[in-house]
Amino acid sequence: MGSASTHPQTTIRGYDPGDRSGFLDLYEAVWGRRKGRDWFRWRFEENPYVDEVPMVVAETDGSIVGAEPCVAFRLAVGDRTALAFQPADWMVHPDHRRRGVFTMMTEGLLDRYADGPAGCYFNYPSEAILPGLRDQGWTEVGSVPTHYRVQDLERLAGDRLPTDRLGAKGALALGQAGLSLVRGVSSLATGSDADGWTVERHDAVPATTLVDLYRAGVPDEVHVRRDVPFYRWRFANPRWDPTAYLVRSAGEPVAGLVAAATEDDLRQVWVMDVQPADGSAPAGSYEALLSAVVADAADADVVKCAGTTVPPEALRRCGFRRDDAFPLSSVATRTTQVVRSPVPADADPRGRVPWTAADVDPTDADAWAVQLCGQDVA
Repeated sequence: MGSASTHPQTTIRGYDPGDRSGFLDLYEAVWGRRKGRDWFRWRFEENPYVDEVPMVVAETDGSIVGAEPCVAFRLAVGDRTALAFQPADWMVHPDHRRRGVFTMMTEGLLDRYADGPAGCYFNYPSEAILPGLRDQGWTEVGSVPTHYRVQDLERLAGDRLPTDRLGAKGALALGQAGLSLVRGVSSLATGSDADGWTVERHDAVPATTLVDLYRAGVPDEVHVRRDVPFYRWRFANPRWDPTAYLVRSAGEPVAGLVAAATEDDLRQVWVMDVQPADGSAPAGSYEALLSAVVADAADADVVKCAGTTVPPEALRRCGFRRDDAFPLSSVATRTTQVVRSPVPADADPRGRVPWTAADVDPTDADAWAVQLCGQDVA
């Protein structure tokens, strides 16, 4: 791995366990909210796929002024899997911006991990850092559709505005232009037993059952592989209140979903994971799962589901609308996916990139099966 690099008054180096407090202080200075040590420990230190925290930091006069951490996932396509890094919480202190710190850290990160362990990088960056990633050799894949079910439109258009993908202006415009439409579609399918299906709820995520459902319908596209360590880690976030939902037929699980409730500026419920992800579960089972989530989320401002793995008809009937279709298309900031390989795929003799043997183009948006649990949401 590469060594530390320096710039006048700034050093770029790998993360050290003693940097945790400095990272959390920097996070608060940049994002305006405090995250705890338990959150950091879960997010970075307890990841099941790496033994270290994959991060570089920028240090000036003994203080952490920038950080570029990554979260490790295993990607799968066909019968191939590979470790991948997803950048998360990249930040530079406001007093140290426009000094090249972001570029230095990104170059340092790529240099540090050029020889492993990650076979590739993938990310869903904000518009602010997208130009910088393009300059660093990242390739834009395209937009990932996000589906929103608006629960309380007045609150979204008033004081409690979304702070992630549906921006303040977007919520206000939606309130002015689509109030009656959104009210109408959001009233659909609020029961928990759609089409006669009975939905079980579990406070503890049934990892083994969800892995079995995943294996029953593995997507053909590039996706985050599901295994027991993944489920146990991903939903251990101390800031979340996850609920798992299962639908059975003849006593056997045929479909499952995990939702996470979270609250910052908004009360949100995120549909994090739906299995099987190839749409092969019996007709009506996906709608039954979503209907149960909607019924349980009566006090939420918005319910959110991302990607294309959930049958669109089930989402539509449950009152979800895509951010790339009317009325959200004119107001929402859409999610963009980017990818980067540490080395050109045709020059990698170890085959660390899973699609090198699967005839898949990772820069094609249709080559990916994306859900929220594989995105940097925490």
